[in-house]
Amino acid sequence: MNKFISRLIIPQETNNYKALLLRPSFLTLFIVVYLLNQQLIHTLSLIKPGILGYSSEITQQKVLDLTNQERLTQGLSELKYNPVLSLSAQKKAQDMFDNNYWAHNSPQGKTPWDFFTAAGYQYSVAGENLAKDFYNTDSVIGAWMKSPTHRDNILNPKYEEIGIGVVNGILNGIKTTLVVQHFATPLATSITTPEVPQDSVVPETVQVPQPEYTTQDFSSPVLSASKPLISPLALSKAIGGTLFVIIVSVLFIDGYLTLKNKTHRFSSSNAGHIGFLAIIFLLMIFSHSGNIF
Repeated sequence: MNKFISRLIIPQETNNYKALLLRPSFLTLFIVVYLLNQQLIHTLSLIKPGILGYSSEITQQKVLDLTNQERLTQGLSELKYNPVLSLSAQKKAQDMFDNNYWAHNSPQGKTPWDFFTAAGYQYSVAGENLAKDFYNTDSVIGAWMKSPTHRDNILNPKYEEIGIGVVNGILNGIKTTLVVQHFATPLATSITTPEVPQDSVVPETVQVPQPEYTTQDFSSPVLSASKPLISPLALSKAIGGTLFVIIVSVLFIDGYLTLKNKTHRFSSSNAGHIGFLAIIFLLMIFSHSGNIF
């Protein structure tokens, strides 16, 4: 066994002075392992919905504070928190979970504006930002601010009020947190904040009932899942990172011993090694912790 491991990572006569792990067959095996890992994640999400997921620390209060902080930085007035708009945002998030979609318009044809009117909010202008799979509020706001369309919503001087929904659930087989911002300005004839429907709770704690998962309260400091989650992002990065470290380590050992023993050689497969490393590195770089829409 020791001899076999030595042949895997150390260039020597028995492997023609080329570590076995650097041969095309082993590099192909690494790629297959990585792809199987991705397929396993997808299969798990279908067979065992909810076993994978993202645990977040996002709160409505933080979303409100950071949004207004961005507006103040640009010399704009703060948005006023409106509980009816928050009810609208919460119901939009819950609708995405209930009907398993990730978009501004639902498969049934509901638009964001349908949720505004259903909550009893009459607006002159309105907008919506969506986010999912983020761990903390800073990353949510950061992603929105990097997107021109989402940034325009946050910094739109026409908006006066905001509602925020932060809801946990299962989307496409994976536990996640959806964050919804509803921006609006009330009609001139209804400047007074509309009354909250009787079947909801008091303004400061607007919630959408969710069996099994915790919906964020406006005053609660932390949003947590009902049980520990296995993040698909963490799994993907762990596999990719392991493969990356293995190849880099073996390449380093191979190069060091080749120079030390003065076994100068050039193998066309070196280009393949570099290409493989580049692919793994790019997959790790472009794997992000969340999505916006």
